[in-house]
Amino acid sequence: MAYGIAGAASGLARLVRGQGAAQGRTRLALVLRVENVEMLRASIGPAVLERMLDRLMLRLVGELRLLPQGRSPGCGEILGLIAIGRQQAVPGLLARLQAICSEGIDLPDLRICPVVNAAIVSDETGRQEAAALYVHGRMALQGLSPFSAAGQIRFVETGPQAETGGLAGSALDRVGVLFRPQLCCDTGQVRALRALPRMRMDGGDDCDLAELAPRLDDAVLGQVVAELLRQAFTGLRGWDRLGRPVPLLSLPLSDRMLGDPVLADMILWELERNDLAPQRLEIEVSEPIGRGGGRRPVTASLQRLTAAGCSLALGEFGTGSASLDDLRRFGIGRVRIGREFIAGCDLRADQRRMILAILALAEHLGLATVADGVATPEENAFLAQIGFDAVQGPAVALPLDAGAVDEFLLDHDHALPAPFDLRRKA
Repeated sequence: MAYGIAGAASGLARLVRGQGAAQGRTRLALVLRVENVEMLRASIGPAVLERMLDRLMLRLVGELRLLPQGRSPGCGEILGLIAIGRQQAVPGLLARLQAICSEGIDLPDLRICPVVNAAIVSDETGRQEAAALYVHGRMALQGLSPFSAAGQIRFVETGPQAETGGLAGSALDRVGVLFRPQLCCDTGQVRALRALPRMRMDGGDDCDLAELAPRLDDAVLGQVVAELLRQAFTGLRGWDRLGRPVPLLSLPLSDRMLGDPVLADMILWELERNDLAPQRLEIEVSEPIGRGGGRRPVTASLQRLTAAGCSLALGEFGTGSASLDDLRRFGIGRVRIGREFIAGCDLRADQRRMILAILALAEHLGLATVADGVATPEENAFLAQIGFDAVQGPAVALPLDAGAVDEFLLDHDHALPAPFDLRRKA
């Protein structure tokens, strides 16, 4: 059972009273995660990041009596067991940990304020392996927002019969999918739906799966992706039955997901199970392709999917380092151009020149284009006028759950003008 820092009083009271466990048998494990480690690595460099993590580790050892068990270089996760002399010290330990999570780290001539979340796992039996306690801690972190600057803490109690094998179920219960409509600039019809994988936080808010994926081990992430596929393809099949088929489902997948050797077969099996043609699925990749999942396994997955008929798109075109050779090698057919190029395009001459240059390159390479993050009707009109194939964003349609997509498709079709018939009457 997991408690927030404000709601852990009853759990701590039981721990202090020693109910269900003999005095001194309780083991405490710590799972601490720096949530914005990638942003810090890009801003302060890997060497300074490692020094910051070392300083954070030393503070945990000095103030919490932490016995460090693991910290991989470059990873923002710190694992360890906490040596406490008596159970009554736990409330004070939690207070000190809260202070550590919410305060900055001082380095020579630099103060860094990382986003830090943590979970303390209590084993009243004293019999569980440390690895099992760390799994429980990682699962507790899944419910914490990675954007809370003050730092959040979970206190987790494991019972005598606690099992780790079923913990993936709590992650699967949090998985959801929203869909963002992409409208054709020529006809106004729905060109595609872009899937937005989400994970529900403890407070009820949703968070992008990409932000939480680093917390999940490979086995749990694989099950989360399987649930994502099930929900997305079930929605696509449901719209077919509704009589409002969606031509294309665009599914963003990270390099780490694509690096799973069973992913391609999983996708193709789900498509077949739902009686969907592979041509109706577009896999959106990020540049540089293969950086996070290994070049060879990611390439193998993409080649397997494209050979079956799936198409590929490149997200955030123009902001990464994908080479033109990659566009040709992987058979990229469409590119998504992000908000950083779209913002204010109807008003700013520099934005217009940048967009026109990107469009000229895409046209020369034979790539279809979709403008992302279209925020105003004026931006929408300008982008359609200069030659984008499709648009998406708040001015086009907000992200919708599967049920809301049903209503959107029905209402949107009715709102479109009747096609003009050029046939000569007899």
